Amino acid sequence: MAGSSRSSSASSKHCGCGDEVVIYTAGRRAKNPGKRFRRCPNWKDVNRSCSLFEWVDDDYSITDLSGGGVSSHAAELLVETYKVKISKLQIKLEIERKTSSVMKKLLLMSWVFFLLCAYGVC
Repeated sequence: MAGSSRSSSASSKHCGCGDEVVIYTAGRRAKNPGKRFRRCPNWKDVNRSCSLFEWVDDDYSITDLSGGGVSSHAAELLVETYKVKISKLQIKLEIERKTSSVMKKLLLMSWVFFLLCAYGVC
């Protein structure tokens, strides 16, 4: 991946073609700058092409590299993480809706005041 840096693998995980998976860090021009990901070192090799790619999460990884499946424990953790995130976002959304409602009322009142003053009532 252009604009990414390579580092030694933090663990000795291997991909489907048997080589040790390498951890890269996305470069500044990438869509996810600074985010780490694992990739097979043979991903560019046409003869040994391996499509293994996974984002590296600080807490856990959802891909079981030995079988290519998803670890059920990691998947459960991921689901719970997203449930918490969704809950927090729903609370933020409700706060924003209330704030928006108050701001609309203040704007309407300011226009009424402006029009009253424009016609010399105030």
